[in-house]
Amino acid sequence: MLIRSGGVLMVVFRRGLVRRSVAGPATSSAVGFFAVVAGMVPTAVAVWWSGGQVAGLVVLCLVAGGYGFAVRNATGALVTAVLGWMLFNGFVVHSHGDLGWNGSGDTVRLAALTGAALLGALLGNVRATRLERPVVVETTPAPRVEQPAGDRQPREELAKSASSPEVAVPPARASRPVA
Repeated sequence: MLIRSGGVLMVVFRRGLVRRSVAGPATSSAVGFFAVVAGMVPTAVAVWWSGGQVAGLVVLCLVAGGYGFAVRNATGALVTAVLGWMLFNGFVVHSHGDLGWNGSGDTVRLAALTGAALLGALLGNVRATRLERPVVVETTPAPRVEQPAGDRQPREELAKSASSPEVAVPPARASRPVA
């Protein structure tokens, strides 16, 4: 796109911008709940297959980190991590949906899920920033029209003529068709 502004010709290339966040915190949290619920299936399979809770926590951390990467919203990722911790604590650590606090074990699980979700959101923002292409503006000075020495007008007359619309518009150049 060519823009002429104040005697300067600017060439602007716009290749597209990427939005930093896909959704707001409330939408991210609501969708994150369903992502964590869906992520509990492979978590339960990993716990059953390995016989321990660590594999399930790793799978749920991957789900929370992947979701944070997708939405690129730290608040939504944090809420999703807390919801994931609640589901993991209620259905994997304690059976039958009972929430409980076991001290350092729950602190480590909550920290792992929160860290994975925030790391995913941070990496998603870094990726969006790298994909975002800046606007490149190149300026080239417009050609100056020199007046012959005998044609010079006093400054007052030149200012009056520059403010009138007929004189301010430069004459059109003859153009050749492009073959």
